[in-house]
Amino acid sequence: MIGRKIGKIVMPAVLCMMPAVTMAQGAVDVFKMSETDLRGTARSMAMAGAFGALGGDLSVLDQNPGGIGVYRSSDIGVTVDFDAQSVKDGTGISTSQLKVSCNNFGYVGAFKLDSEVMPNLNIGFTYTRPVSFNRHYAGRISSQRTSLTDYVASYTNADSWRAEDLTNARPGEWDPYYESNAPWLSILGYNTALINPDRLGTFHGLSGANSQIGSEYEVTQTGGVDQFNINFGGNIANVVFWGMGFGITNLDYTSTTYYGETVTNGRIEHFTEQGNQLVDEGKMIDGDANYGLVNSLHTFGSGWNFKLGVIVKPVNELRIGLAFHTPTFYSLKDESIAYVSADFTPYQSDAVGYIYEDSTNQGYLDEWWYKIRTPWRYMASVAAVVGGKGILSFDYERRNYSGIEYDDGDVTKMSKKEMRDQIKDYYRDVNIFRLGAEYRVTPHVSVRAGYCHEQSAATDALARSEVEVFTPSTTPAYLVEKSTQYVTCGLGYRYKNFYADLAYVHKQKNGEYHAFSAYKDYATSAVVESPVSSVKARNNRIVATLGVRF
Repeated sequence: MIGRKIGKIVMPAVLCMMPAVTMAQGAVDVFKMSETDLRGTARSMAMAGAFGALGGDLSVLDQNPGGIGVYRSSDIGVTVDFDAQSVKDGTGISTSQLKVSCNNFGYVGAFKLDSEVMPNLNIGFTYTRPVSFNRHYAGRISSQRTSLTDYVASYTNADSWRAEDLTNARPGEWDPYYESNAPWLSILGYNTALINPDRLGTFHGLSGANSQIGSEYEVTQTGGVDQFNINFGGNIANVVFWGMGFGITNLDYTSTTYYGETVTNGRIEHFTEQGNQLVDEGKMIDGDANYGLVNSLHTFGSGWNFKLGVIVKPVNELRIGLAFHTPTFYSLKDESIAYVSADFTPYQSDAVGYIYEDSTNQGYLDEWWYKIRTPWRYMASVAAVVGGKGILSFDYERRNYSGIEYDDGDVTKMSKKEMRDQIKDYYRDVNIFRLGAEYRVTPHVSVRAGYCHEQSAATDALARSEVEVFTPSTTPAYLVEKSTQYVTCGLGYRYKNFYADLAYVHKQKNGEYHAFSAYKDYATSAVVESPVSSVKARNNRIVATLGVRF
């Protein structure tokens, strides 16, 4: 067997972990960078974001820019939200966190013109955080039919990698991370004894015919997308309100993940102690294995997009809105590393326990540059004034997640066509429906409510684990998210030029954590299902906006 780094002789030990990171993006990660959330002013969020045909609110600069033409006076405002998140897995493990942030502030300048054809010409500047990546969840899978090590062994065999391709025991002579082109998790797995070759060179994972496998996981994500909008618009004869906007975005995302397995009655290497030396007997024996894989990933970069919109008011009681957003064109960079610590306890009396520890690329950060293109967005809206005191508003939006694109600029890796086909296997276009209502109780006080439903972007094949999910990083886990629902309500207060709005937003989003992809076993060609744990996420958000019209 090719030489590998071996830890000291140990009795059964507690797994010791330390921070780490990943490699290049896959379709699952590109999708994460393309999602948005319900964000904006407290007034718009209290009506579930159904503001596409209303305008006259700072949030429209990020939704239907035609809404800037509705303004007759200047506006300046700021929004703060308090976000309480809780996530529970299928075994009842619960995590929670509280975040306070300023997710929207801006200014609209209204300039009156001496013209009946074009009464106003307006310009606006806003900051918004359309996406927050903040999430923390954990769980366990008590009984699995397969191990991550079996999955890694299977695709290592499928690509015909050999032990001499993967070894990092020859520093200065051979760097498998850059000279072999082998999957980094295969290299890391081999050098920590998670996958082991037999006498024919075929790799095997740690599980055997009578093994019991359990796992636990933890995911911590932070960061978000900050967007700065510059909008310009006006109205034509107080009937047609138009606008256009240019957005500059800054993305910053950090993910730290842990996945650990306990394999009882597994198949581990046979080492004996001769003097002060460990001797590899060159065979596999029964024993217990405990290991953990930690990944850290930092993704950051910038992008831009363009928005165009119009609102038509055929009569005072009715408004119709149309808008489209180009994709956001991002240039991004990843910095990543991963770490494995594993301990092995043999059952055989003459064998000794041992530890393997290693990190990707000998502990140096991997760096990766690439570009992505998020979905096109199309919106149609209608709003009606009811009885002079009430407003009913409905928005429909379509996003073509199947049209997400990725370009790593390296033809030796994954081609644009391969990534495009992969994205279409995983994700489909989605429909989003928003319904909002407002009623003016007194000249100064209004009450609001809303509901939003966003379809799941996951294809049926992805949801049913009928496709192999490629994650070209050392983080094999992925999350399949189901539909998202928002239930909202709020209050508004107006006095002269001052306004204050308050909203409550309840978000419900369920999903499934997949420890790694379903795969075809190399030896039997049988399809092995992915270990899965349910993830139920709930967000309760209090949002407050203060502003002045002048």
